[in-house]
Amino acid sequence: MKKCLILVCFLFLLAEGRAQSVEQSLAKGNQYYKNQQYDLAEIQYRKALEEVPNNLTAKYNLANSLYRQRKNDEALDILKNIHEEGSNKNLQSSIFYNTGVIYTRQKSLEASIEAYKSALRLNPDDKEARENLQKALLELKKEQQNRQNQQQQNKMSQNEAQRRLQQLQQKEKDIQQRLQNQNKQGGGSMPKDW
Repeated sequence: MKKCLILVCFLFLLAEGRAQSVEQSLAKGNQYYKNQQYDLAEIQYRKALEEVPNNLTAKYNLANSLYRQRKNDEALDILKNIHEEGSNKNLQSSIFYNTGVIYTRQKSLEASIEAYKSALRLNPDDKEARENLQKALLELKKEQQNRQNQQQQNKMSQNEAQRRLQQLQQKEKDIQQRLQNQNKQGGGSMPKDW
C-alpha cells in the first residue's frame, strides 16, 4: 500500500512538474514573441510540445511564430492539425482567420476566401476576418479581370497577326503578278546595259 501511495505521489509531482515546465516554456515563448524574436519563441513552444504534445495553445502559438518567420507551409500544417483536434469556437475561428492570412500571403485567394468565410461562420462579429474577406474578394476580382484583359489582348494580337499575314500574302501575290506582267511585255529577258 505504501508503494502505491508513493507511486501516486511521484506521478502527481511529475505531472505537476511537467505542467509548470509547459507553462514556463509558453510564458518564455510568449515573451520572445512579443519582442519579435520569433525563432526563439518557436524553440520555447516546441519545448512545451515535447512535454505535452497535444497542448493546443503551444501548437497555435508555434504556428503563429512560424508564420512570422515566413514558414507558411509548416504553419499551415500545424493549423490544420489544430483544427481537426479542437472544438473551441473562438480558437477554431482564429485558426481559420490565420489560415486565410497565410493563403493570402501565398496568393491562394480562393483558399483564403474560404478560410475567412469559415472564420465568420464561427464568429460573425470578427471585423478583421470580414475586412480581409472583402480585400481577398476584391483582389480575386481584379485578378480575374486582368486575366480576361490578357486573353482579349492575346486575341487581338492573334487577329492582328492574321491580318498582317494576309497583307504580306497579298503583297507577295502583287509582286508575282507584276513580275509576270513584265516578263510577258519584255519577252522574258531583261535588256543588258552596255
